[in-house]
Amino acid sequence: MTLVRVQVPASTTNIGPGFDTIGVALNLYNRIELDELPWGLSIHVEGEGAGIIPKDETNICVDAVKAVFKKANRSFKGLWMKQRNHIPLSRGLGSSSAALVGGIVAGNLLIGEPLSLDELVQIAVKMEGHPDNVVPALVGGFCVSAIGKNRQTIYTRVPVQEDYNWVILVPDFEVNTSEARKKLPHKVTLSDATFNVQRVAMLLTAFSLGKNDLFSEGMEDRLHQPYRKELMGPLDEVFEAGRNAGALGVCISGAGPCVLAICEDNAERIGIAMQNIYTEHGINCRIHHLRSDPLGAHSISSFSESFSI
Repeated sequence: MTLVRVQVPASTTNIGPGFDTIGVALNLYNRIELDELPWGLSIHVEGEGAGIIPKDETNICVDAVKAVFKKANRSFKGLWMKQRNHIPLSRGLGSSSAALVGGIVAGNLLIGEPLSLDELVQIAVKMEGHPDNVVPALVGGFCVSAIGKNRQTIYTRVPVQEDYNWVILVPDFEVNTSEARKKLPHKVTLSDATFNVQRVAMLLTAFSLGKNDLFSEGMEDRLHQPYRKELMGPLDEVFEAGRNAGALGVCISGAGPCVLAICEDNAERIGIAMQNIYTEHGINCRIHHLRSDPLGAHSISSFSESFSI
């Protein structure tokens, strides 16, 4: 057998003003086992998405493996795959990107790693449609990405001064990413565009220099959050509760509905304060206390018992 195992982190994107630009890998993981078969598909899913994720040709991981095989000029015959998922679906933590990246990295390992990291990035972005989730899922850390000349993705990791706590609230409802994008305007005013450019610069300064006093203003946004919040329940109240409990800044994670709070300490108090708002509105939610993941998707030799679903 040529079984390969890959671990892929969740990712949070936008971080307020950095729409489709900023992404951070987080230490919440999906894991994928992969092997070639002489024909057909044998797909198994455990954890998040079990019973929902397709077990046929429409599975994102399968599609990603096929894309790698095609790029490497290898014929695709069949595949055995097990997905063990901890990243919740359709919540703004990059579940689809993690599936896609897992398939790409595992597929490349399966055939001897003929493709470079940059080639894998380009495949992932082409399939996903935007780079902000797939880049940190692949390379880890705090990433800034953009679509450059000839539609090629350019990206870099940004050094972060402090090891911040990332408090993630996962409310018990889904927001479809395509539906969230439909809420966005096709045009924005110059003042709103300028506002976000200023805040992105401020936010990157806060992270790279540890300027915690800049987070509150640096995470303000006028390009996507005001338009999407009607899909997110009592979002303004949740934001206010997080800030009052000591969060440096609060925002929607990706396209939502997860809410992200950044802090140095008091993570438990911040999470509970925001959770209480959801509870008051009859919405159940889970809390994750996370850190950034520095590695991104990578091969692992085995699954630890602590990862059991």
